[in-house]
Amino acid sequence: MAESLAAWAQKVQAVLPDLKIEHLELNQEGLINDVVIANHSLVFRFSKSEEYAAILDHEARILELLGPRLSLAVPVPSYQGNGVMVYPLLEGQPLLFEDVLDMDAQSRQDLAAQLGEFLYGLHTISTSGLSASLPQTRAWVLRQDWVDFKAQFQEKAYPLLQSHQIHWIERFFAAALDDPQFFSYTPAIIHGDLAPYHVLWSPAEKRLRGVIDFGMAGLGDPASDFGILISIYGESFVSLMGTAYPGLEQLMPRARFYAQTIELEWVYRGLDSGEKFWFTAHLGGARDIRQ
Repeated sequence: MAESLAAWAQKVQAVLPDLKIEHLELNQEGLINDVVIANHSLVFRFSKSEEYAAILDHEARILELLGPRLSLAVPVPSYQGNGVMVYPLLEGQPLLFEDVLDMDAQSRQDLAAQLGEFLYGLHTISTSGLSASLPQTRAWVLRQDWVDFKAQFQEKAYPLLQSHQIHWIERFFAAALDDPQFFSYTPAIIHGDLAPYHVLWSPAEKRLRGVIDFGMAGLGDPASDFGILISIYGESFVSLMGTAYPGLEQLMPRARFYAQTIELEWVYRGLDSGEKFWFTAHLGGARDIRQ
C-alpha cells in the first residue's frame, strides 16, 4: 500500500507541483475514475483509460454550466485536462437508505424537499441556445435504447430465467414499448447517476450538503433521476419531493419504469462482462414501487 500511495503521490504532484502532500486517501472502487483525496481537502479524479478521459471532459462542460445555479453544492473544478479533474472536497456523508429509514417523519419530509428543490433547479435550468453544444446524458432514456437492451437481455439472460420471470419481463417492457407516447419528454439537464455515494448529507444537521459525480449528466429525461432514487430510497420517500418539485406526479410512470430496469441492467452487465459484482449491486435498496 505504501508503494501504491507513493506512486499516486507522484501523479498528484505532477498535476500540482507546488502542493505539499501531508495525507493521501485512495479510492479505486469506481468504474471510470480512480480518486485520490489530498490533505483532506482536494479531490483528484484520474480516468482509468483514455476512453474514460473523454467522460471527464463531458463532465467539466456540464459543471461549468451549472455553476452557482443550484440549491446544493456541486464540484467546482480548479483543474481539468489530460484525464484529470481536481476540485475542493465537498463535506458530507453518503445518504444511505437506512439513514432515511431512521429519520422521524418531519426530518424525512425536510430532506426530501431539499432533494426535490435541487432536482427541480437542475431540471429547469434554461438550455435555450445551448442544446447543440450540450452533451446528451449517458443514461439510457430513449425508446430505442430499451428496444436494443431488451433484445440483448433476451439473448443473454432468458436461458437462465424461469418462465414466470420471462413473463413478467415481457409484460413489463410491452407496457412501455407498445405505447408510442411513453418516452415522450421535454429534454432537461439530468444528473443520471444519483447513487447514495453521490448524494452528500450532514447527519448532525440533518440536511443535504452537496451532489457529486456528474459523469453521466447531460440532456435527458428528468424521470430518470427519480427512477434511480426510487430504486434506492423507495417511492414513498420520492413522492415527498413533490412539495418542492411541481409536476413530479407526471414523471412518475416513467420513473417507475427506470427504477425497475436497473436490476435488469446490472444482470446484463454481469453476464456480458463476467464481473460478478454486478449481480449483487442492487442489494440494500428499497422495495417500494407502486404500479
